[in-house]
Amino acid sequence: MPDEPDVTSTGRAGPPPGRPGGRVPDAAEVADAAQDAVRVQVELPGEPLPEDTTAAAPDDLDPRKLAVLRAVVTEYVANGEPVGSKRVVEVAKLEVSAATVRNEMAALEEAGYIAQPHTSAGRVPTDAGYRRFVDDLRANPALDAPRRELIEELLGSSADVEDLLARTSTVLSQLTRLVSLVIAPAIDASRLKLVELVALSPGAALLLMVADTGRVEKRSVELPAGTTDTDLERVRTMLGEHVRGRRLGEIHPTLAAIADEAPSDLREVLGALVDATAGDLDDDTVHHVFVGGQASLAGDEAFEREHLSRMLQLLEERATLARLLSDATADDEPTVRIGGENKVEDLRAASLVAQRYRLVTAGSLGVLGPTRMDYAGVLATVRAVADQLQETLTDLSR
Repeated sequence: MPDEPDVTSTGRAGPPPGRPGGRVPDAAEVADAAQDAVRVQVELPGEPLPEDTTAAAPDDLDPRKLAVLRAVVTEYVANGEPVGSKRVVEVAKLEVSAATVRNEMAALEEAGYIAQPHTSAGRVPTDAGYRRFVDDLRANPALDAPRRELIEELLGSSADVEDLLARTSTVLSQLTRLVSLVIAPAIDASRLKLVELVALSPGAALLLMVADTGRVEKRSVELPAGTTDTDLERVRTMLGEHVRGRRLGEIHPTLAAIADEAPSDLREVLGALVDATAGDLDDDTVHHVFVGGQASLAGDEAFEREHLSRMLQLLEERATLARLLSDATADDEPTVRIGGENKVEDLRAASLVAQRYRLVTAGSLGVLGPTRMDYAGVLATVRAVADQLQETLTDLSR
């Protein structure tokens, strides 16, 4: 059997998508980009996504076949070109001939881990090949020091949850060069640890609510004419006794009940608070979805035009994204769904790497990109960002 030519990439500018290489953006650049992060509030429908029926691949590869598979995956991720047997020998540092490696590659192809796109070409990984490669990465690949320090600097300095989640989306997209998805915990699951009524002028006040997740809600209150400082102090006492410690979704009905039973001279003031808290606080399915890095798809050669169009359309369906990410992060371990493993048809040409974070209730974050991504680097980045996000949320909640 003649040796297939070793093909290398010659015209690709920069690292491929999902490969955290090149210059690390500085803190100012990422902070500026966070201002443009897209946040959308959605309701999650009760109907779940279809169950995942993907079966785990059998442990049928010996060490040499695994080394060959790793070499094919890493080279294809780096260069985007089919990988030949001679290149595998070099990359894997195997002390065997190219002919022996060709035999191993033929076995891997028969097992469905790699494929030959055309005659006399090298091999490329299949979804099953990527899956096996990812399963062998469970030793928690480490993130390099500059990126760890950048994540800590940017996310550790956030002053509130809204800013923190926007920054998280930006950090993920810029470090991975993939689309980032960040979902905040449902509002209703949070409990108030602080509630304060601050007088702004004779006819206006600010209702400030801080949840145990660090989330800050502010509502402008139009005070009735003749409201005194003594009236506000009495209302503050009621808020501390009856509202603090409640779930955010309970605030509006609790205030309404207090207003009905309050002394007559305070009912108008409390009625103004009831009006100010009407709206999204009483919805237990409200999630905030932050999406960043959509522009990374525009110049991505890994997606065919049809797949790219579907991906862009899906990114506009925020409720589907929220349900997808929440469903993918059922436990505290990172989740990787590759190609056909994705439950949404429009993602069958893509991979999702997701991680859950938790403070009182769970939220999710992750990245979406082509199956040809640097899984080791992306996994390390997602883990590091999730860890720092949770640590900062803990600090904000104190």
